[in-house]
Amino acid sequence: MTQAIHTIAAMHSYRAFLMPANVPAQDVEDLADAKQLPTIRVRAANATHATTSAARVSGKNVLRVERVEAEL
Repeated sequence: MTQAIHTIAAMHSYRAFLMPANVPAQDVEDLADAKQLPTIRVRAANATHATTSAARVSGKNVLRVERVEAEL
């Protein structure tokens, strides 16, 4: 009998930049840098999971995610 091994990963907060349908592709990076794209916050173990979760929840493509550090 084989026992399953479960790994517990710490969750982190991420800001996901969403890609609106009406924005030309060449402008998306500049708008994201200027914080003018819609964003959502998600909690995930890593950036890959954050990207997947944000896309699933929002129904939109995700340009990128940034880890948000806790503010003291």
